[in-house]
Amino acid sequence: MLKDTNSFKDITSFIEHLKKKKDIVGIVEYGGRTHTDMSIGGDYDLTVIFNKPVSNNFSGVHFHIAGIPVDCMILSVGDFETDTPSNPFLFVHLNCTILFDRDDITKNLLKRIKTTWKVPEDLSDFENNMFRFISKHIIDKLEHRLHENQLYSKYFIFSSFDWYLECYARINNLEVGKPKTHLNYIKNNDFELFKIINKLYSTNDLDIQFEMLKKCANHVVLSIGGLWENDEVLFHMTPGGKNIDEEQEKFIKQLFE
Repeated sequence: MLKDTNSFKDITSFIEHLKKKKDIVGIVEYGGRTHTDMSIGGDYDLTVIFNKPVSNNFSGVHFHIAGIPVDCMILSVGDFETDTPSNPFLFVHLNCTILFDRDDITKNLLKRIKTTWKVPEDLSDFENNMFRFISKHIIDKLEHRLHENQLYSKYFIFSSFDWYLECYARINNLEVGKPKTHLNYIKNNDFELFKIINKLYSTNDLDIQFEMLKKCANHVVLSIGGLWENDEVLFHMTPGGKNIDEEQEKFIKQLFE
């Protein structure tokens, strides 16, 4: 275990320390906390941008400053020069605040990704089929084995809700990686789903929890065709693939006949 030996009195002093390092070209923050907020509760999210990659083995580091958990993403200039982000969570940089910028490098990088990294408003066929399949697959895994291992079932139910919330956010074009924002959106704009979620988390009855999870699944994917049906063939698309009926029908005949 690597010991945390930092002695910074607050987050601001840590950022001032980073500004002095010549290989760092930018610092940005995102999430619900600013660097001046040292109140207890929640963590602090920032990205430190280096002029060249630091490692091929890690892309971030977690530590504490004066009792505040810090999630520090470690990226390089090259990570912002790609046509698409290396992972979806990097989309948080479309809505971040610059704390330090050497020679306008960070400003120009963020300006670039605002045009090249835009999350498409419309779901791709890949996303559509994946959301419908996995949402049904989650229900199928528990449908007839709910009480075989109740601890696992409870774990699976609540971890699966995280997936449904991510799907809901993508389907409704909400900002990635902000579950608190997503839940507030649901509370203010989708009261039926909000009631389902509240009931899911307010009961200890496993059967009711599972029933609420099923209702959540149906609600989340209703606008994109609903859950995968038992008598429906659903293709696992490539990320850029398209649903072409004639091609798929021809393949199914080849496969089944």
